Amino acid sequence: MNAAALAGTIVGSLLLPVTGLILLIIGIRKRSAARKQASIGYSPGYPPPGYPPGYPSGYPAAGPPGYGGYPPGYPMPPQPTPPKSAGTGFIVAGMVLVAVGALALVGTLANAVRHSSRLAIGDCLTNAILTDKPDWHPSSCSNPDAVLQYAANTDSKGNCPDGKRNDSSYLSAEHNGVRMCFAANLLQGQCYASEHDDKTVRQTSCTSGTVRVVKRIDGSTDASACPKRTRALTYTQPKRTYCTERVGRN
Repeated sequence: MNAAALAGTIVGSLLLPVTGLILLIIGIRKRSAARKQASIGYSPGYPPPGYPPGYPSGYPAAGPPGYGGYPPGYPMPPQPTPPKSAGTGFIVAGMVLVAVGALALVGTLANAVRHSSRLAIGDCLTNAILTDKPDWHPSSCSNPDAVLQYAANTDSKGNCPDGKRNDSSYLSAEHNGVRMCFAANLLQGQCYASEHDDKTVRQTSCTSGTVRVVKRIDGSTDASACPKRTRALTYTQPKRTYCTERVGRN
């Protein structure tokens, strides 16, 4: 997955949690507003009829003899309680979308990490793929330690491009259920020694007994292009020829 596709997928995955967060905020604000309205309530009942404020007291209340004054002020009507469901729908929907969106985002990132370790034909790797805890992350092909290049997958018979099951010039290794073929990725002028029971090589100093790459010819399998007194090592995929010599040879 390239960077643009990954960015688009992540942005898409963020839509659910962002929408959920918006709904959650709306629901909380609705509930808060309902509670605030309920706390304000209604104004007290109407005052009893009589003289307006400021008149001296002591005058009897108006009305027929034997009767008391006007009845007291009208009682305050019952205050409605805020509906318990105020904003609940938004809150529940928001929480669900946030949870689902978070899970989707985690899945997207995990999938991106898993796909980032997938190899493409032409990728170069180090001998770390042959260890007990193999490292399958590609390295620059100009890295002296990246002595292996992913060339192809095995055919239906399990053979690499040279058609040999035994004594193949390719290294065969399995990754994610796929049997892969690796060609040597050697640098011209560098020396190499055998590694991992002669399955591969490692870059080393040019001491006696090591193998020096005198010439590297990409895009050709013509062994006759190698100088005299050198040994040709050819690959058909990718097309490549190495001209090598043993250091210290007389």
